[in-house]
This record gives sequence, structure tokens and C-alpha cells, in this order.
Amino acid sequence: MPDIDEPLPLPENPATVAELLPHLPLPYDYARQYACVFSQELADRLVEIQQANPIQFRVTPQALTDGRYMIRTAILSECPNGLYGENFARLDASRFNEIALVPWADAVALLPQPDPVEP
Repeated sequence: MPDIDEPLPLPENPATVAELLPHLPLPYDYARQYACVFSQELADRLVEIQQANPIQFRVTPQALTDGRYMIRTAILSECPNGLYGENFARLDASRFNEIALVPWADAVALLPQPDPVEP
């Protein structure tokens, strides 16, 4: 019989944040492997929530070259009760299936690159 306090095994290839909800807070070493990637609409909502709660720990969505935004999934190691707990509670959980989990290196590759400086 499994131990009730034993955590659920973490998904090997999660597709969305919704899949991770039963596992929160995530272990940091697991969470840092991914980026949360989402629409401008969700980025704007995240900023709005944070502006309404300026004392809380904040994250800054980074624009990607494909029009989407990203934040580090490591923030989910601080949810639902850690540093980001209050703002996380204000997010619309029904939209977590719209937040893709992308391997960190793949997401970073979508960040805009500065123009090279000519000699």
C-alpha cells in the first residue's frame, strides 16, 4: 500500500502548467529545466496582477521572437505557498492549460538577439 504522504511522481515530459498543479510546489531542480511560454494576453494579465500587488515577489515576462512570452518555471517551486503564493492564487487556474512548458534551452533560443556591433 503506497504511503499517503509520498509525492506523486513528476511528469517526464509535461506539456502545460496544468499538468503540474498536483505536484506544487515543484522541486527547484525539476522546475528549472523548463520555461513557461504563453500569449501576450496572459503576459498582460500577469503584469496586471503584479501591479495590483506591488509588495509581492514579481516575475517579468520576457518577449520571444515568435510573439509569445516566457518566464522561468522555477517560480513554481514558490507556489502555492512560497514567495509567489499570493499572486499565484490570483491567476485564473482554468487557463493554466494555455501555458506551455518548453525545455529551457529551446525557450532561450527564442529570445531576441542583439544586433551585432560592427567594427
